[in-house]
Amino acid sequence: MRYICTYFDKNYLPRGLALIESLERYSNEFICYILALDKYTFDYLSGLEKSYIIPISIEEYGQYFTLEKLKYKDKKEFFFSLTPGFCLYLLKNREEVDLLLYLDADVCLFNNIEYLYDEIGPSSIAICPHRLPIFMKLFSTNYGVYNVGVNAFRKDATGIRCLEDWHHDCSNWHQGMPGYSLSFFSDQIWLDSWPDKYPNLKIIDHIGIDTAPWNAINYKFKKIDNTYFVNNRPLIIYHFASIKKIDNNVWTGNTGSLLININNILLEIYQNYIVKIDLDNDLKSAELDVTGSRIKKIIYFLAKIFFNDKIYLDHKCEKS
Repeated sequence: MRYICTYFDKNYLPRGLALIESLERYSNEFICYILALDKYTFDYLSGLEKSYIIPISIEEYGQYFTLEKLKYKDKKEFFFSLTPGFCLYLLKNREEVDLLLYLDADVCLFNNIEYLYDEIGPSSIAICPHRLPIFMKLFSTNYGVYNVGVNAFRKDATGIRCLEDWHHDCSNWHQGMPGYSLSFFSDQIWLDSWPDKYPNLKIIDHIGIDTAPWNAINYKFKKIDNTYFVNNRPLIIYHFASIKKIDNNVWTGNTGSLLININNILLEIYQNYIVKIDLDNDLKSAELDVTGSRIKKIIYFLAKIFFNDKIYLDHKCEKS
Protein backbone atom coordinates (compact mmCIF):
# COMPACT_ATOMS: atom_id res chain seq x y z
CA MET A 1 0.00 0.00 0.00
CA ARG A 2 1.24 3.50 -0.85
CA TYR A 3 0.47 6.32 1.56
CA ILE A 4 0.23 9.78 0.06
CA CYS A 5 -0.81 13.16 1.41
CA THR A 6 -1.64 16.61 0.12
CA TYR A 7 -3.77 19.60 1.10
CA PHE A 8 -5.92 22.20 -0.64
CA ASP A 9 -8.91 24.50 -0.25
CA LYS A 10 -11.95 25.17 -2.43
CA ASN A 11 -9.94 27.19 -4.94
CA TYR A 12 -7.60 24.28 -5.59
CA LEU A 13 -10.22 21.53 -5.33
CA PRO A 14 -10.35 20.90 -9.11
CA ARG A 15 -6.57 20.51 -9.15
CA GLY A 16 -6.71 18.18 -6.19
CA LEU A 17 -9.34 16.10 -7.96
CA ALA A 18 -7.14 15.94 -11.06
CA LEU A 19 -4.30 14.68 -8.85
CA ILE A 20 -6.60 12.03 -7.35
CA GLU A 21 -7.73 10.97 -10.82
CA SER A 22 -4.11 10.56 -11.91
CA LEU A 23 -3.35 8.51 -8.79
CA GLU A 24 -6.31 6.27 -9.59
CA ARG A 25 -4.91 5.77 -13.07
CA TYR A 26 -1.23 5.31 -12.25
CA SER A 27 -1.13 3.74 -8.78
CA ASN A 28 -2.30 0.24 -7.94
CA GLU A 29 -3.11 0.55 -4.23
CA PHE A 30 -2.93 3.80 -2.33
CA ILE A 31 -4.47 5.84 0.45
CA CYS A 32 -4.47 9.59 0.07
CA TYR A 33 -4.84 11.71 3.20
CA ILE A 34 -6.06 15.20 2.34
CA LEU A 35 -5.96 18.13 4.72
CA ALA A 36 -9.13 20.02 3.76
CA LEU A 37 -8.48 23.71 4.35
CA ASP A 38 -12.16 24.70 4.47
CA LYS A 39 -15.52 23.09 5.21
CA TYR A 40 -16.62 23.04 1.55
CA THR A 41 -13.60 20.97 0.58
CA PHE A 42 -13.98 18.60 3.54
CA ASP A 43 -17.66 18.01 2.77
CA TYR A 44 -16.98 17.52 -0.94
CA LEU A 45 -14.22 14.97 -0.34
CA SER A 46 -16.30 13.15 2.28
CA GLY A 47 -19.14 12.95 -0.22
CA LEU A 48 -16.97 11.06 -2.70
CA GLU A 49 -17.23 8.02 -0.41
CA LYS A 50 -13.97 6.55 -1.68
CA SER A 51 -12.22 4.38 0.89
CA TYR A 52 -8.79 5.42 -0.37
CA ILE A 53 -9.51 9.15 0.07
CA ILE A 54 -9.36 10.21 3.71
CA PRO A 55 -10.17 13.89 4.29
CA ILE A 56 -8.95 15.49 7.50
CA SER A 57 -10.46 18.80 8.56
CA ILE A 58 -8.30 21.79 9.42
CA GLU A 59 -10.09 21.81 12.80
CA GLU A 60 -8.97 18.25 13.57
CA TYR A 61 -5.41 19.12 12.57
CA GLY A 62 -5.61 22.28 14.70
CA GLN A 63 -6.23 20.15 17.79
CA TYR A 64 -2.78 18.63 17.28
CA PHE A 65 -0.76 21.68 16.19
CA THR A 66 -1.40 25.34 16.93
CA LEU A 67 -2.47 27.32 13.85
CA GLU A 68 -0.88 30.76 13.79
CA LYS A 69 -2.35 32.50 10.76
CA LEU A 70 -1.70 36.12 11.71
CA LYS A 71 2.07 36.13 11.39
CA TYR A 72 1.96 35.25 7.69
CA LYS A 73 1.35 38.02 5.16
CA ASP A 74 -1.22 36.04 3.17
CA LYS A 75 -3.17 32.79 3.04
CA LYS A 76 -0.68 31.19 0.68
CA GLU A 77 2.16 31.54 3.18
CA PHE A 78 0.00 30.09 5.93
CA PHE A 79 -0.86 27.09 3.76
CA PHE A 80 2.83 26.51 2.99
CA SER A 81 3.57 26.47 6.71
CA LEU A 82 1.35 23.40 7.12
CA THR A 83 3.43 21.00 5.01
CA PRO A 84 5.85 19.62 7.64
CA GLY A 85 3.25 19.57 10.40
CA PHE A 86 0.71 17.62 8.35
CA CYS A 87 3.33 15.04 7.35
CA LEU A 88 4.45 14.73 10.97
CA TYR A 89 0.85 14.46 12.16
CA LEU A 90 0.24 11.52 9.82
CA LEU A 91 3.44 9.64 10.64
CA LYS A 92 2.77 9.95 14.36
CA ASN A 93 -0.99 9.33 14.34
CA ARG A 94 -1.57 6.82 11.56
CA GLU A 95 -0.09 3.51 12.62
CA GLU A 96 -0.31 2.05 9.13
CA VAL A 97 1.85 4.73 7.49
CA ASP A 98 5.44 3.52 7.13
CA LEU A 99 6.52 5.75 4.25
CA LEU A 100 4.67 8.98 3.47
CA LEU A 101 4.77 10.66 0.08
CA TYR A 102 3.81 14.34 0.04
CA LEU A 103 2.55 15.83 -3.24
CA ASP A 104 1.52 19.41 -3.94
CA ALA A 105 -2.10 19.61 -5.09
CA ASP A 106 -1.08 21.05 -8.46
CA VAL A 107 1.07 18.13 -9.57
CA CYS A 108 -0.28 15.37 -11.79
CA LEU A 109 0.93 11.86 -12.64
CA PHE A 110 1.55 10.78 -16.22
CA ASN A 111 3.02 7.33 -15.62
CA ASN A 112 3.28 4.59 -13.02
CA ILE A 113 4.03 6.00 -9.56
CA GLU A 114 6.35 3.04 -8.91
CA TYR A 115 9.02 4.89 -10.91
CA LEU A 116 9.05 7.38 -8.03
CA TYR A 117 9.16 4.71 -5.34
CA ASP A 118 12.05 3.03 -7.17
CA GLU A 119 13.89 6.35 -6.83
CA ILE A 120 13.05 6.64 -3.13
CA GLY A 121 14.21 3.08 -2.42
CA PRO A 122 15.13 2.49 1.26
CA SER A 123 15.82 6.19 1.91
CA SER A 124 14.56 7.91 5.04
CA ILE A 125 14.01 11.19 3.18
CA ALA A 126 13.62 11.96 -0.53
CA ILE A 127 13.61 15.44 -2.06
CA CYS A 128 13.56 16.90 -5.57
CA PRO A 129 15.92 19.61 -6.80
CA HIS A 130 14.50 22.49 -8.81
CA ARG A 131 16.96 21.62 -11.62
CA LEU A 132 17.09 25.26 -12.66
CA PRO A 133 18.91 26.25 -15.84
CA ILE A 134 22.05 28.31 -15.32
CA PHE A 135 20.45 31.63 -16.25
CA MET A 136 17.72 31.15 -13.65
CA LYS A 137 20.18 30.29 -10.90
CA LEU A 138 21.54 33.82 -11.24
CA PHE A 139 18.16 35.35 -10.39
CA SER A 140 16.34 32.74 -8.31
CA THR A 141 17.84 33.24 -4.88
CA ASN A 142 14.49 33.18 -3.06
CA TYR A 143 13.37 29.63 -3.78
CA GLY A 144 16.14 27.38 -2.54
CA VAL A 145 17.82 24.44 -4.24
CA TYR A 146 14.97 21.98 -3.67
CA ASN A 147 11.25 22.03 -4.39
CA VAL A 148 8.64 20.96 -1.85
CA GLY A 149 6.21 19.72 -4.52
CA VAL A 150 7.34 16.09 -4.27
CA ASN A 151 9.05 14.63 -1.21
CA ALA A 152 8.90 11.59 1.04
CA PHE A 153 9.53 10.69 4.68
CA ARG A 154 9.93 7.28 6.25
CA LYS A 155 8.70 6.47 9.75
CA ASP A 156 12.17 6.00 11.20
CA ALA A 157 14.38 8.09 13.46
CA THR A 158 15.79 10.17 10.61
CA GLY A 159 12.51 10.83 8.85
CA ILE A 160 10.77 11.83 12.08
CA ARG A 161 13.68 14.04 13.20
CA CYS A 162 13.73 15.82 9.85
CA LEU A 163 10.00 16.57 10.03
CA GLU A 164 10.23 17.70 13.65
CA ASP A 165 13.10 20.06 12.79
CA TRP A 166 11.31 21.38 9.70
CA HIS A 167 8.07 21.89 11.61
CA HIS A 168 9.99 23.72 14.33
CA ASP A 169 11.63 25.98 11.72
CA CYS A 170 8.29 26.84 10.10
CA SER A 171 6.39 27.24 13.37
CA ASN A 172 8.99 29.54 14.91
CA TRP A 173 9.53 31.72 11.85
CA HIS A 174 8.66 35.39 12.17
CA GLN A 175 9.31 38.57 10.23
CA GLY A 176 12.87 39.77 10.78
CA MET A 177 13.95 36.43 12.22
CA PRO A 178 17.73 36.53 12.87
CA GLY A 179 19.66 34.54 10.28
CA TYR A 180 16.66 34.26 7.94
CA SER A 181 17.63 35.92 4.67
CA LEU A 182 14.23 36.28 2.99
CA SER A 183 11.66 39.01 3.54
CA PHE A 184 8.78 36.52 3.25
CA PHE A 185 7.99 33.05 4.58
CA SER A 186 9.19 30.03 2.60
CA ASP A 187 8.80 26.47 3.76
CA GLN A 188 11.30 25.11 1.26
CA ILE A 189 14.28 27.37 1.96
CA TRP A 190 15.25 25.08 4.87
CA LEU A 191 15.65 22.08 2.56
CA ASP A 192 18.98 23.47 1.34
CA SER A 193 20.72 22.19 4.48
CA TRP A 194 19.14 18.73 4.55
CA PRO A 195 21.69 16.75 2.48
CA ASP A 196 24.44 17.69 4.95
CA LYS A 197 22.21 17.38 8.00
CA TYR A 198 20.39 14.04 7.61
CA PRO A 199 21.78 10.60 6.69
CA ASN A 200 20.05 8.29 4.25
CA LEU A 201 18.62 11.16 2.22
CA LYS A 202 17.93 10.65 -1.47
CA ILE A 203 18.08 13.49 -3.99
CA ILE A 204 15.74 12.35 -6.75
CA ASP A 205 17.58 12.65 -10.06
CA HIS A 206 14.88 11.33 -12.42
CA ILE A 207 14.16 14.34 -14.65
CA GLY A 208 10.59 13.10 -15.25
CA ILE A 209 9.74 13.54 -11.56
CA ASP A 210 8.69 17.07 -10.58
CA THR A 211 9.24 18.33 -14.10
CA ALA A 212 8.03 21.91 -13.93
CA PRO A 213 7.95 25.33 -15.63
CA TRP A 214 11.19 26.34 -13.96
CA ASN A 215 13.15 23.43 -15.44
CA ALA A 216 11.22 22.65 -18.64
CA ILE A 217 13.67 24.67 -20.75
CA ASN A 218 16.25 21.96 -20.04
CA TYR A 219 14.29 19.27 -21.83
CA LYS A 220 12.74 18.10 -25.06
CA PHE A 221 9.22 16.73 -24.61
CA LYS A 222 8.15 13.79 -26.76
CA LYS A 223 5.20 11.46 -27.07
CA ILE A 224 5.71 7.85 -28.10
CA ASP A 225 2.84 5.34 -28.14
CA ASN A 226 0.69 7.65 -25.96
CA THR A 227 3.44 7.97 -23.36
CA TYR A 228 5.09 11.31 -22.65
CA PHE A 229 8.86 11.54 -22.37
CA VAL A 230 11.25 14.16 -21.01
CA ASN A 231 14.32 13.75 -23.18
CA ASN A 232 14.52 9.95 -23.16
CA ARG A 233 12.97 9.33 -19.75
CA PRO A 234 9.25 8.87 -19.09
CA LEU A 235 7.37 11.82 -17.66
CA ILE A 236 6.14 10.71 -14.23
CA ILE A 237 5.00 13.89 -12.46
CA TYR A 238 4.52 17.37 -13.91
CA HIS A 239 4.13 20.35 -11.58
CA PHE A 240 1.56 22.78 -13.02
CA ALA A 241 2.63 25.72 -10.88
CA SER A 242 1.24 29.24 -11.36
CA ILE A 243 -1.26 28.47 -14.10
CA LYS A 244 -4.17 30.88 -14.18
CA LYS A 245 -7.39 31.29 -16.14
CA ILE A 246 -7.47 34.67 -17.88
CA ASP A 247 -10.51 34.36 -20.17
CA ASN A 248 -13.05 31.84 -21.47
CA ASN A 249 -11.04 28.86 -22.72
CA VAL A 250 -7.78 30.78 -22.24
CA TRP A 251 -5.20 30.12 -19.54
CA THR A 252 -1.66 31.28 -18.92
CA GLY A 253 1.14 29.08 -17.73
CA ASN A 254 3.12 32.11 -16.52
CA THR A 255 6.12 30.61 -18.29
CA GLY A 256 7.09 33.41 -20.67
CA SER A 257 9.36 34.95 -18.07
CA LEU A 258 11.05 31.54 -17.77
CA LEU A 259 11.96 31.64 -21.49
CA ILE A 260 9.65 28.71 -22.24
CA ASN A 261 7.31 28.43 -25.19
CA ILE A 262 4.28 26.32 -24.40
CA ASN A 263 3.88 24.60 -27.74
CA ASN A 264 3.88 21.21 -29.45
CA ILE A 265 3.91 18.32 -26.93
CA LEU A 266 4.21 20.60 -23.90
CA LEU A 267 1.10 22.46 -25.08
CA GLU A 268 -0.76 19.14 -25.32
CA ILE A 269 0.31 18.27 -21.76
CA TYR A 270 -1.00 21.59 -20.47
CA GLN A 271 -4.23 21.44 -22.48
CA ASN A 272 -5.11 17.94 -21.31
CA TYR A 273 -4.52 18.93 -17.69
CA ILE A 274 -6.37 22.23 -17.84
CA VAL A 275 -9.45 20.73 -19.46
CA LYS A 276 -9.83 18.62 -16.31
CA ILE A 277 -9.77 21.64 -13.99
CA ASP A 278 -11.42 24.28 -16.19
CA LEU A 279 -14.58 25.11 -14.27
CA ASP A 280 -16.76 28.22 -14.33
CA ASN A 281 -14.98 29.85 -11.42
CA ASP A 282 -11.67 31.61 -11.98
CA LEU A 283 -9.26 29.43 -10.05
CA LYS A 284 -6.81 31.55 -8.15
CA SER A 285 -3.08 31.19 -8.62
CA ALA A 286 -0.21 33.53 -7.95
CA GLU A 287 1.89 34.59 -10.88
CA LEU A 288 5.64 34.19 -10.86
CA ASP A 289 7.28 36.54 -8.39
CA VAL A 290 9.56 38.87 -10.35
CA THR A 291 10.53 41.15 -7.52
CA GLY A 292 14.19 42.00 -7.46
CA SER A 293 16.68 44.02 -9.46
CA ARG A 294 15.73 46.28 -12.35
CA ILE A 295 17.72 44.07 -14.73
CA LYS A 296 15.75 41.02 -13.61
CA LYS A 297 12.45 42.80 -14.18
CA ILE A 298 13.51 43.98 -17.66
CA ILE A 299 14.60 40.47 -18.69
CA TYR A 300 11.33 38.96 -17.50
CA PHE A 301 9.29 41.69 -19.20
CA LEU A 302 11.02 41.14 -22.57
CA ALA A 303 10.81 37.35 -22.21
CA LYS A 304 7.03 37.48 -21.81
CA ILE A 305 6.84 39.33 -25.15
CA PHE A 306 8.81 36.75 -27.12
CA PHE A 307 7.78 33.49 -25.43
CA ASN A 308 4.25 32.12 -25.57
CA ASP A 309 2.67 31.16 -22.26
CA LYS A 310 -0.98 31.05 -23.37
CA ILE A 311 -2.98 27.85 -23.45
CA TYR A 312 -6.14 27.82 -25.55
CA LEU A 313 -8.61 25.00 -25.01
CA ASP A 314 -10.25 23.48 -28.07
CA HIS A 315 -11.98 20.32 -29.23
CA LYS A 316 -8.68 18.47 -29.53
CA CYS A 317 -8.17 18.34 -25.78
CA GLU A 318 -8.76 15.01 -24.09
CA LYS A 319 -11.61 14.91 -21.57
CA SER A 320 -10.90 11.58 -19.94
